[in-house]
Amino acid sequence: MDVALQSSDAKNLRQSFFELLQDFATFPAATNYFLVNIKHYPTAITEDSIKELGIRPYNNNIGLDKTKEVFKKYFDGYMFLSTGVNLTSETNRVGNRKASGAPGFLPVGPFMDEKEYPDNDLDIQFQETNISIIDGLFRPWIQMYSVYGNMENPILTTDVDVYFISKQQVSTRKSSFSSILFGNPGDDSPVVRKIYKYKDCIPYNIKTANVAEYNGDIDIGSVTVTWRFSRYDVITPYT
Repeated sequence: MDVALQSSDAKNLRQSFFELLQDFATFPAATNYFLVNIKHYPTAITEDSIKELGIRPYNNNIGLDKTKEVFKKYFDGYMFLSTGVNLTSETNRVGNRKASGAPGFLPVGPFMDEKEYPDNDLDIQFQETNISIIDGLFRPWIQMYSVYGNMENPILTTDVDVYFISKQQVSTRKSSFSSILFGNPGDDSPVVRKIYKYKDCIPYNIKTANVAEYNGDIDIGSVTVTWRFSRYDVITPYT
């Protein structure tokens, strides 16, 4: 018995996929091309303010002020010591509610139950260096947050932007957009394809430092710092 298969109306599939690669807007994105920008390190975190917390076993200088000078350029500019990011997910919990009465009588409707919206965090991985940015800057920051919380004074928050960069130059592909922020057709350098913007960020957790067994080999690793934030947005070329 013959089997009749439904035919798709798509014509010339190879040419269609080739056209996707020719257009800058539909070219596959390189997910590992990104830059992290941490706006500033809180001025309230100083050598003296950490001593006043009384949570360190030795009341001696920790070199915080000098460490801030070492890494100042990475906070004023791009955080090139960032090796990875785990961005915010968008999740909701959905459930069906059975009506306890006839339609038209309370309580009915989808909004009668208490709803829970998950609180998602931002993870940023940082390269461990000889002068440790993790222990030198982020650990005191977390200690200040653990004592004072996120109050009006002292101000311990900052803003974090994550820029995702296109691997290809706009000039090498057909482009369907033009933007001062993201770049214009004909530019000679790769352009930003999207920006994640996080407001009022505070680091609150240093995850495992990925310390392995010593065997004489050099192991260059990274350490994850988890951040809280008040709100975020994603900026695209058409925003």
